[in-house]
Amino acid sequence: MENDHPAADASGLSMTIERITSIKDEHVLEARTLSTMNGRRQAQKCLLEDAQIIGWALEANVPIEHVFFHEKITEHPLLNQLQERQIACYAVSDGILKKISDTRYLIPFLGVAPLPADVDDQSHLQDFVIVLDDVRDFGNIGTIIRTARAFGLRDLLATMSDLDLWHRKTIEASRGNVFDVRLKHFASAAETLAFLKQRGFQIVATSPYAPQLQSTVRLQPKPIALVVGNETEGISDIFLQQADVVVQIPMSSQVESLNVGVAAGISVYEFKLKLVLAMLTQYIRSTLGREMNVTGKMIQMALDHDLAAVTTLNSVQVILLMILKCDEIMTLDQVSKDTALFGTELQILLQPLFVQGYIRRCSEQDSAICLTEHGEQFLGQIWGVVERSEERILQAFTTEERQQLMAFLKRIQANCQRIIEIEEKDEKHFHRSSVG
Repeated sequence: MENDHPAADASGLSMTIERITSIKDEHVLEARTLSTMNGRRQAQKCLLEDAQIIGWALEANVPIEHVFFHEKITEHPLLNQLQERQIACYAVSDGILKKISDTRYLIPFLGVAPLPADVDDQSHLQDFVIVLDDVRDFGNIGTIIRTARAFGLRDLLATMSDLDLWHRKTIEASRGNVFDVRLKHFASAAETLAFLKQRGFQIVATSPYAPQLQSTVRLQPKPIALVVGNETEGISDIFLQQADVVVQIPMSSQVESLNVGVAAGISVYEFKLKLVLAMLTQYIRSTLGREMNVTGKMIQMALDHDLAAVTTLNSVQVILLMILKCDEIMTLDQVSKDTALFGTELQILLQPLFVQGYIRRCSEQDSAICLTEHGEQFLGQIWGVVERSEERILQAFTTEERQQLMAFLKRIQANCQRIIEIEEKDEKHFHRSSVG
């Protein structure tokens, strides 16, 4: 291994490039093993093939160990990024690059990164997970991952111990989203099913022979595990026999079956909305939404910004719909207290909700309002925007920190409630004393 003179980039920063000339160098020997699944499993590392894939890994903050690049490359934006992250870079010949990647064509950048650990049994899973039941095609796996991340899903369960997410085709098909998912391997479908049942998931499987259409099924208000099956054999019998729901995707009689990646996309889209509608009350009570009126105007402004892209309603109106979903009925006095709006301002707030059919008066005799079915559907449709906004607001918070934040907010609310009750009690005592 040789040291070259420091190389400067456009920003004026410099780094020392190390040159590797021997194919027997320990870094090269290790990297060569990573072009196979067995090699990746034994080393617990993967090969990042090409600048784009390395760029995706950097965006996902993957702890890249080192990068090989073609010795004739003297300037490149990726080198600047690697320098900023203080990632070791090795200049090598095209022959060494081809040996590492096991290809006849040249890939000018190759990186090495550790594989993420499996999700452990104590980890909290999302309320929607995807089960890869003996899915083998690298492109299909990548497509499923890309679709999952598009709908906010991160957790994957594999019914086979040798599922490999780190083949180049998988990484490319996922457009780098593979770096942002969590995976747990199981030895069999039976073991996977037992784990999900123990965690309280409802199992949803698809079959062309199912009696129910996917679009008509109603889900229970609890987490869902969507099972997608092998490209040839389909879903395992044990899942079909013990699933809580088995549905079919309606198709033209001229089409025998859908590609598993396409079918997964259709099912994720439809079941994500159904799950949100089924669990909406629990979501609202357990996430940032209902705390908006307490946490201040900055959060409202952030949510307003994100909502503006999909609806004319503002955050106060959307939060009111959330509260109505939880409380079912609210008087105008209660609405005024929750929104701090009265008279004309309150009417201006409510008018668009009545006009668009999201709320209605519960009866002609009182001033109470209720959420309509149309309003509930609207909440389900925009819930993804609310979730994304919350993710941005709580960016870089750990799960524990988020839970602590929610606990702190609730304590603040409780303290405020006590203050209000004390003031009301003192005010009543003052009036009684004045009358006496």
